[in-house]
Amino acid sequence: MKIVYVADNRNRGNYGCRATSTALSQLISEDYEIVGRISGRYTHNDTGELFFVKWFPAKTYEVLGRLKYWKDIKKIFYMFFRFLKRGGKYYYSNYDFISHDLDESINNLIKCLPANPALKEFDLRQYDFDALVINGEGSYIFSTPPWRESLIISMVIHWSQKLGKKVYFMNAMFSDSPYSDRNMKTIKVVNEILGKSQLVAVREPYSYNYAIETLKLNNPKIFPDALFTWYSIVNDEHKIMNGKYYIPHGFETDESYYEFDFTKPYICISGSSAAGKSAKNTDELIKSYSNLVKKLRSKFKGNIFLVHVCEGDDFLLDVGRETEAPVVPLNTPLIAAAKILSNARIYISGRYHPAIMASLGGTPCVFMSSNSHKTKSLQELLEYDEIIEFNVVPNKQECELIITQALFLYSQGSSLRDKINDRAKILCDDAKKMKEEIRL
Repeated sequence: MKIVYVADNRNRGNYGCRATSTALSQLISEDYEIVGRISGRYTHNDTGELFFVKWFPAKTYEVLGRLKYWKDIKKIFYMFFRFLKRGGKYYYSNYDFISHDLDESINNLIKCLPANPALKEFDLRQYDFDALVINGEGSYIFSTPPWRESLIISMVIHWSQKLGKKVYFMNAMFSDSPYSDRNMKTIKVVNEILGKSQLVAVREPYSYNYAIETLKLNNPKIFPDALFTWYSIVNDEHKIMNGKYYIPHGFETDESYYEFDFTKPYICISGSSAAGKSAKNTDELIKSYSNLVKKLRSKFKGNIFLVHVCEGDDFLLDVGRETEAPVVPLNTPLIAAAKILSNARIYISGRYHPAIMASLGGTPCVFMSSNSHKTKSLQELLEYDEIIEFNVVPNKQECELIITQALFLYSQGSSLRDKINDRAKILCDDAKKMKEEIRL
């Protein structure tokens, strides 16, 4: 079977997107041929690559695309339209080809392609394929206004179905947004296209219940996140003793060669997918996490590392400067990053996939909340005795509670680590069965 792999998000500045995209791709590639890839480069984030005006005829885009300096001119138009629609994050209505009308969106995309060659990867007409496999991870959070990514992924699925191809929506999460009303218009669109798909496979029970109760899907299935299939990679014989062999470009300081000592007990700290929404400003985040590091350092005698797992955790660079805590960089090689997290004594974070990385080696996690049910559902999946979520921007009192919980988990030693590691192995074996659902 020939597959077009959708939402290959390895281009994003995010450990989780890079890792789970790779893991699912590897799993599918074991039995099937991937003949095309649609990245996450132009689905969610505002990249400045799109020029679209609803009222322009197709000929206009053909003429513009032939202009010698069109690439530079387009940026000026883009900033102007961005200014007009600055109230709508990632969703620009008359200045975006995507909308809830998926047929219109396909026609708009085809029309504007000559002036937007970077969007060519969305054009399904170019691929000789039998089925789509969509890496669903965080595409469907039903917020108001709608996530642009939700509509783009829906458009590609609808287009594939119009071409008579099979659709396998895998590795998925469905959730409301904690910051807005549920978007029933998007839910109606998604219900229609996924109801006609060959497979909807979610990664945990919360999403399963959402698929049944809210999306009204008939037969969703549950498989753990594809990243769990990295169990053998994380637990092989290779050890990360220090950072000097894994220093990425831009971090070649003298200190980088000796400040990352992973041979002694250490704790890792990251942010959360909800950090930007939960804090009043970046200064509040820096102050909160700096306080957490300083208090933890007074009670834990090992090393403390900040792990910059996502662009949304950029504030940790300032926390590192404030507290002199080393920062494991965002562009650290993925396997090295996973091994660092999986060998920590404790991982404090509100990040879903980095927490899976840590759990593959048995590292207990102290979870902060996130932009959905992610961290709560992961604790249930890993069978934690107590499901606890701390505030994303902890005040002084909550910092003490986080540290108390961290030291409590640390005190349980190898027995807790072995329990988490054993559970991760079971989830690994279950996740591998996901590919068996793809059939001609």
